[in-house]
Amino acid sequence: MRDRKGISKIGKFFLRICKPMDWNDLRYFLAVAREGSLAGAARDLGVNHSTVFRRLKGLETRLGARLFERQPEGYVPTPAGELAVAHAERASDAIVELERALAGQDIRPSGEVRLTAPANIASAYLAPLIPEFRRLHPGIRLDIAVSDTDYDLSRREADLALRATPNPPDHLVGRRLCDVPWMVCAGARYLDEQAARPGTMGDLAVHPLIGADRRIRRVAALNWLMSAYPPEAFVATCDSLNTMAAMAIAGAGIAFLPADQVREGLVHLFPIDPVFSVGLWLLTHRDLRGVGRIRATSDFLFARLRSDPRLQKSAVTQA
Repeated sequence: MRDRKGISKIGKFFLRICKPMDWNDLRYFLAVAREGSLAGAARDLGVNHSTVFRRLKGLETRLGARLFERQPEGYVPTPAGELAVAHAERASDAIVELERALAGQDIRPSGEVRLTAPANIASAYLAPLIPEFRRLHPGIRLDIAVSDTDYDLSRREADLALRATPNPPDHLVGRRLCDVPWMVCAGARYLDEQAARPGTMGDLAVHPLIGADRRIRRVAALNWLMSAYPPEAFVATCDSLNTMAAMAIAGAGIAFLPADQVREGLVHLFPIDPVFSVGLWLLTHRDLRGVGRIRATSDFLFARLRSDPRLQKSAVTQA
């Protein structure tokens, strides 16, 4: 539809979206579009649900257009929203490319490095290294994002990632630290209460299982687990490996966990069959590998973690 001057409504919307605006508003808008919900966007951005709602409403008011329809499956972009997504994605890509290009000029070991790692790796393996790293590199500030889901290094959600994966994406570069097999685990208290300790996968049919939430089922071992057993076999599901280990220690049931989950009260019974083993990698985007602060951080972490005996056991001791 066109007005008397011959400019379509979509055209007028495009003119409005091209006006100067707060880039943060577009970040919030894109997060809702990518996640499909306010809650998902809030979790991704690390802010409150109400903050996302307020920024989105402010953007819609400024543009004079509704950007989303709320459907049963989540927030779905309107035609105006789809146009906004296309332009905002291009703007986001351009900003990320500029950040990478500018960061690549920095050869000094100073500034902030954003590192992402799974919860157990961060608490059990990274945290003890921080004092030494600080002494060696006082000019570098570490920002550690703890998550069992993958951060997008292409979009500069993180500079470095400690990630368990069989094959890193082609656009990332890094070094393999070790292989991490997946184990069948239980709490010592739970095992003490059983007539017989499970010794094979077949034995698990009579034991309650601790399952994985859909958000971490991208992990092959967990995806297999959730498809191999009926829903009634699971006493609970969650999206945190640390919490799964804690539930096993508390006696809730049997958990499938990577071998790096080593803690008091958790017993590694036997490797999962079929065998699941993935590499633990230290990764960065190829455009950032020459940045001084990132290279210094990567070299330090690789040297320390590569020599950590807990990560280098080729065979996990069974209790």
